[in-house]
Amino acid sequence: MRGFGESSAPKEREFYGAKNTTGDFATLLDALDIEKAVFIGHDWGGAMVWRMCLYHPDRVLAVCGVCTPYTPPQDEYVDLDSLVKLVPQFAYHKFLSDSEAAGRKFDAAPTRFFTAMFRRNREYAADVAPIGLSKMLTGVDSGVDHPVFTTRSVLLSEDELAYYVAQYARQGFHPTCNLYGTHKLDFESERGLPKVLRHKALFIGAMNDGVLRPEMASGMPRVMPNLEMKFVPDAGHWVLWEQKEQVNALLADWLQTIDAAPRRWSDRPSKL
Repeated sequence: MRGFGESSAPKEREFYGAKNTTGDFATLLDALDIEKAVFIGHDWGGAMVWRMCLYHPDRVLAVCGVCTPYTPPQDEYVDLDSLVKLVPQFAYHKFLSDSEAAGRKFDAAPTRFFTAMFRRNREYAADVAPIGLSKMLTGVDSGVDHPVFTTRSVLLSEDELAYYVAQYARQGFHPTCNLYGTHKLDFESERGLPKVLRHKALFIGAMNDGVLRPEMASGMPRVMPNLEMKFVPDAGHWVLWEQKEQVNALLADWLQTIDAAPRRWSDRPSKL
C-alpha cells in the first residue's frame, strides 16, 4: 500500500486518500491479469479494502476487514476536531495529521516507536493507558526512560522489531502519516458513491481494541446485507498477532464459502 514499506511513498498528501490507494489495487490486478480478488485488510488496510468495494466493485470477489469498521460515505463533511468530539479515542489523529512533524519525531526514534506501539492488550492496559496514546506518541523522541519505550513486548521477536525499523528507515514515517490527513480529500472524492456495500463480507473485531472498539461496527449490518461478523476475545488492536490461530481459522472457514474459480482479466467479455 502506498506510503508503507517498499511501496511508492510520495511526500505530498494529495497523492494519498482511498481513491488513489484503491486505484493502485486495481492497477495491480491488471498487471497480474486477475479479474477479481478477495481483499483482506487490518487497520488502514481494512479501511481501504472497504473502499475498494465502492471505487472498483467489479474487481472485488469478497472482502474482509479486521478491526476497522465500514463507514458509508458521508453527506456532510466532518472535520477532524468534530470527529474527535464524536470519537474521543481518535484524539491522536490530530497529532498524526501533521504528517511532516509526526514523521520527524518518529524518524528520530523508530525503535522506541515500534517498541511502544506493538503491545498485547494486557500490556497496553498496563503500560500505555496510564500515559494515554497521544502522550505516548508525542513522547517517542523524548528520551524518557519508561518501559513502554524500552521493553519489547513478547508480541514480536527482536528480528521482527528490527524488520519494521529497517522498513520505515527506507522512506521515513512522513508518507505513512499522510493517511491521517486525508479526511477532506476522501470526503470530496466519495461524493456520489453508494453507501450500501453488497459484496460478500466478513468483519473480524477484537473485543479489547481500545481504539477501533467493537461497538463501532454495530451499524454495519444496516448497510452491508451480505455481512458476517465475528469477534475475537482476549485480543486488542494487534489481534493478528495476539490470536493469530483463531483469526486464521475464521478466515479459512469464511474463504471456503467463496466461489473463487480463477479467471483472467484478459478473458473478460468484450464490450465491443
